Amino acid sequence: MVYLMAKYTLLFLLAAFLGFIFGYWFSRRNIEDVSESYEDLRKANERSDYANWDRLWGQLSAIPEPKETNLQGVHERLDHVAATVSELAQPEPIDLQSVVDKLQNEIKAIPVPAEPLPIDFSPLTGKIDAVQAAIRSIPKPEPQRDVDLQPVNHRLKAIETELSRLGKRLERPAELERDVRRDQHEEPRILSAALYGKKDDLKLILGVGPKLENLLNENGIYYFWQVAEWSKRDINIIDERLDAFKGRIGRDNWVSQAEGLRHSKEAARRPADR
Repeated sequence: MVYLMAKYTLLFLLAAFLGFIFGYWFSRRNIEDVSESYEDLRKANERSDYANWDRLWGQLSAIPEPKETNLQGVHERLDHVAATVSELAQPEPIDLQSVVDKLQNEIKAIPVPAEPLPIDFSPLTGKIDAVQAAIRSIPKPEPQRDVDLQPVNHRLKAIETELSRLGKRLERPAELERDVRRDQHEEPRILSAALYGKKDDLKLILGVGPKLENLLNENGIYYFWQVAEWSKRDINIIDERLDAFKGRIGRDNWVSQAEGLRHSKEAARRPADR
């Protein structure tokens, strides 16, 4: 057993020695020494730098010197202008002393009163007194009574709403013709304006938003009691006027909702119920 161990150990050492010899031979054969190549590269770069600097200095030395500008013509023209100016005749001085003396003499000749002349303000005072007396004689107006213009404002607002609605119809002839055909049949009760108190908040009806509320107001619908009284024919007529919102009345059951809302405390009352 010891003999075999010694044999294997000797073979391992021999293989290691042979591997070292082979590796050293292989590296010397295939791996190049880069130190010499680096030195050659550095010298080549140095020579290239010297050549580039020489070429640059040669290009700079080849640039021609700037030529001196000839200003002889400019100087000659300036001399000519100076000579022309010097030949101009000098203006003669103007003697203003005589004018000054004449003005002083005229000022001294103006008579100066020893005392200011008295001014009679009696006519002006008399007119002021007359105006004051006339003002005192004007009777005081009676206090103006408060006039209730609310009905007039309601009527004016109704007229403005009707005119606005007619103007919009005139801008759309097709809809005007359709409305004329509808007027020949029985229509739901519509109003020209909110004539029976403050208009109801129709947005409380499920499915009615601000845009749809404005559309209903334009078609004369302002109160819950109007919606609650719609018949099937009335629904069809109003539904055709809702344009893109057509079908909302039946789908969201506006009539039943309005019937419940018309009895609320905030809702406006139907004229017959007042």
